[in-house]
Amino acid sequence: MRWWSRFWRRNKLDRDLSRELQFHIEERISALASTGLSEKEARRQVRQEFGGIEQVKEECRDARGFSLLETTLQEVRYAFRGMRRSPLFTFVALAALALTTGTVSTVLTLTNTFFLRRLPVDRPEQLVAVTPTRRHGTILGWLSYPDYVHFRDHTKTLQGLAAHYSSAPLFVSVNNKAKEINGAVVSGNFFPLLGLQPVVGRFFRPDEDSVPDRDPVAVLAYDFWQSWFDSSPQALGTTIKINGTPFTVIGVAPKSFPGMLEVPSEVFLPTMMLRVGYRGCDALRDETCTPLSMIGRLAPGVGLNNAKAEMATLVPPSWAEASEGDNTGAAVFSARGADNHNHESYARFVKLLFLAAGVLFAVCCANLAGLLTARAAAREREFAIRASLGAARFRLVRQLITESVLLALIGGVLGTLVSAALTHAIRSMFYSVDAEGHPIYYNFSPDPLVILAVLAISVSIGLLFGLIPAIQSSRRGPAESLKGHASTLSPRSRLAHSLVGTQAAFAVTLLITAGLLVTSTRILARGISFEPSHVALMRLRPGLLDYPPPKAQRFLRSVIQKIESVPGVESASMIGTGVVLLGGQAEVALPEARDPKRETLSADYGDIGPFYFTTLRTPVVRGREFDDRDVLNSPSVAIVNQTLARRLWPSREALNAMILVNGHPHRVVGVVQDAGLETRAYRREPYVYVPYWQNAAAVDARLCIRVHGDPAAMLSLLTREVHRMDPNVPIAETITLPIQLNGAFQPLRMSATFISYIAALSVLLCAIGIYGTLAFAVSRRTKEIGIRMALGAEAGEVRAMVVREELFVILLATVAGIGLAAMGERLIRHLLLGSASADVFFYSGAALLVVLTAVLACWIPARRAASVEPLAALRQD
Repeated sequence: MRWWSRFWRRNKLDRDLSRELQFHIEERISALASTGLSEKEARRQVRQEFGGIEQVKEECRDARGFSLLETTLQEVRYAFRGMRRSPLFTFVALAALALTTGTVSTVLTLTNTFFLRRLPVDRPEQLVAVTPTRRHGTILGWLSYPDYVHFRDHTKTLQGLAAHYSSAPLFVSVNNKAKEINGAVVSGNFFPLLGLQPVVGRFFRPDEDSVPDRDPVAVLAYDFWQSWFDSSPQALGTTIKINGTPFTVIGVAPKSFPGMLEVPSEVFLPTMMLRVGYRGCDALRDETCTPLSMIGRLAPGVGLNNAKAEMATLVPPSWAEASEGDNTGAAVFSARGADNHNHESYARFVKLLFLAAGVLFAVCCANLAGLLTARAAAREREFAIRASLGAARFRLVRQLITESVLLALIGGVLGTLVSAALTHAIRSMFYSVDAEGHPIYYNFSPDPLVILAVLAISVSIGLLFGLIPAIQSSRRGPAESLKGHASTLSPRSRLAHSLVGTQAAFAVTLLITAGLLVTSTRILARGISFEPSHVALMRLRPGLLDYPPPKAQRFLRSVIQKIESVPGVESASMIGTGVVLLGGQAEVALPEARDPKRETLSADYGDIGPFYFTTLRTPVVRGREFDDRDVLNSPSVAIVNQTLARRLWPSREALNAMILVNGHPHRVVGVVQDAGLETRAYRREPYVYVPYWQNAAAVDARLCIRVHGDPAAMLSLLTREVHRMDPNVPIAETITLPIQLNGAFQPLRMSATFISYIAALSVLLCAIGIYGTLAFAVSRRTKEIGIRMALGAEAGEVRAMVVREELFVILLATVAGIGLAAMGERLIRHLLLGSASADVFFYSGAALLVVLTAVLACWIPARRAASVEPLAALRQD
C-alpha cells in the first residue's frame, strides 16, 4: 500500500527531489564561494561534481521501483497515439479482432451452456444425474418408479436421490383459461434435494407423495404464477384442473429455477399423481413403464467415481435378464449442461462450430500478422532513428509487443460485445421454440470464465503476432536500416505472400462448406417428395381427458370433416405415432420368412389418416393411398416406401403382397416415394404406413392441414373451429410444417447460418489482407516502379505485373482450399441433404468468388502503382 501511495504521489516526489537537489547545489556553491572562488567558477565546479542532474533524478526514480511501470504506461500512451495516427489500420485490426474473438466467444458460450453450466440451485457441484443405460451402455434410457425406489433405498454414496419426469403434457384450465403446457412430475424430495425455497407457500410434504392418486397438489413455476395469477398470493389454495383432475395449488417455485430440461416446467406434480401426468402406461407399478429420470446429491466426502462404482452394483435384479432394448445398467454424470440424452448430438454440433471458428481464427491471425508485419516494416526508419538515439533493442521490442497486446486486448473486449449480440440472435433464431412449438430456454448469459478465456486468447494473439514483427524490426542495426530504407528497390516478403495464401485457402474452404449447408437448408424448406409449404399442424389430445377410444375417434372424425369444410382448406389428414414425416418404429417381415427373427427389419412407422400423401403431396408410385374404406373392420392394409419395397421384394411387385407389421399381417396397397429427410451420411430408411382408423386404441392424433394461403395465419381460425366442437379437448403444437422441420433439423440450420457468417467474414478479411499487403508492397516499390516506367514500361504492364505476382499465390491457395473442403466435407455429411452431383457448382463458385475478390483487392493498389510519376519516384528518399 505504501508503494502504491508513493506511486500515485510520484509527481510530488519528483518536485520534492528537484527542490532537494537544488538545495544541495546551492549549499555547495555557497561553501565554495566562501573559500574565495567566484560564483561562476563555483557553479561550474559544482556541476562537475554532481554530474547530470537528470541522470541523478533517473537513479532516484529507479531506486523507488517505479521505472518499469512508468515506462509501461509511457508505452501504452505512445501506443494510443500511434492508433490515432493510423485510424484505418486501427479500425481494420480492431474490427477483425472483435468479429473473430466474438465468434470464438459465442462458440465457447454454446459449449458452456450445453456441457458445463450447472443448475441454478444450492451447491450444484454436488449434484449428479443417475441415468439408466440401454443396449449394454451404448445409449441412455429412463426407468420406472419401482426401479427408482430400488436405487433410492439402497444407495450409500448419495445423501439423496430424486426422480422427475420433466416433459409431462398437462392440459391446465383455471379462471376461464385453458392451455396445454409442459409440466414435471417430481418425487417429494426433489425440491429439498436441490436446496430450493418456495417464493410463497410450500413444497410437497413426504406424506403427499406416499399414496397413489390420494393427494392432488401442485406447485407452480414462477413464470406460470406470474402470467396466470398476476403474482397474487391468493393463488395458494386455488383449484386448477390438470388433465381433467382438480389439483390444489400449495406453492410457487423460485424464479431462478426453470426446470430440468430446456423446455421449462410450468407446473410440478408429486410422483404419486404420475397417472395424471403420464398416460402411456402405469409407471407407478409397471416395471416396464419407464418415463422417469433421476438426480442425486453426493454424500459428504464421496466422489463421482465412488457413485459410479456403487450404481453399477445397485441395478434392480430384473435388469440382469433385460433385452438389449431395455435398461441394462446405470451411468452417473455430473449434473451440468443440457439434457444428457442429447450430449452426443450437442457434441457433434459444437465440434463443427469449433472447427469453423478455429479456421476463422487462423484467418484472423494470418491477417493480423500481415498487417502488423507491414506496419512494423513501414516504421523501420522510425525504429532505426530511435535506436541511433540510444534506445535499447529490448525497449523497441517491448514497445511493439505493447502496441499489439493493447490492440488485441481492446479487440477482445469488443469481441465480448459482439458475442452478446450473436448469442442473442442465435437464441431468437434457433433456440426460442422446439420442433413441437414449445418455448425453450437456454441460459446463454455471459460466463466470467468464458470472458477471461476470450481475453486470454486475445492477449496471446497480441503476444504471438506482435513478437514476430518486433524481432524482425529490431534485428538490423540503425545504420543498416537507414541505409537499406533509402536504397531498397523492390523488397518482397515470402512471409506476407504465405499469410495471404493461407487466408485465401481457408476462405475457399469455408465458402464451399457454407454453400453446401445453405443448399441443404433450401432443400429442407422446399422438400423432396413432399411439399411442406402451406401445411398447418395441430395436435389433438382427447386422451388427456380420459376419452375412451370410441368417443375420441368419433370426435377426431368430426374434427377432420369440420376442418375440410373451412374456406381456404385444401385437404386434411392425420398421423397417430410420432410427428408428421417423422413417425415411430416398427418391426416388419415377410410371412414366408424362414427365420422371422433374423429376417425382421426395423422400419420407420406411421399410422396415418386418409389422403395423408395428398395433403403432403408425396407421389404414390403404385397402387393407392388410404381412404375412407380403410376402417377398423376392413382388411388390414399397409403402404410401403420405395426403399422398403426394394428390400423385401427386390425381384417382384410389392403391390398386394403380404407383410407383417409388429407381428400382424397387412396387405400392401400402395408404394410411395421416399420422403427426402435422410442425409448423405445415412442410407434411406424403410418406411411402412398403416391406417389410423384401423387402430382400435387410438385416442390422440396430429393433424396436418394443407391450406391455400399462409398456414400460420390459418392456425387461429382452425383452432377456433375445433374448440367449437369441444372446448375442453387440449390443442397443442399449433405450428406450421416448415417450423417443425426447422426444429427437427436445428443443427443444420444453425451450422449453415453460423458457417455462412464465418465464410463471409473470412472473405472480407482475405480481401483486406490482400489489399493491405499489396498496397504496402507497392508503396515500398515506388522507386522500382519509377525506374521501370522511366525505361519505357506502360501503365498497363505495371498493373498486370502487380496483379500477376499476387494472383499466382491466390490461385495456388484456391487449389489448396478446394482440397481442404473435399476432406472437410466428410465432417458435415450427416447434415447434407440431396445429391452430391451439384457439389461441383459450389466448389467452382467458391473458388471463382475468392479469385474475383482477390483481383478486385489487387486492382486498386495496382492502379495506384501505374499512376506513379517516374521523376517523383526516383527523387523519393
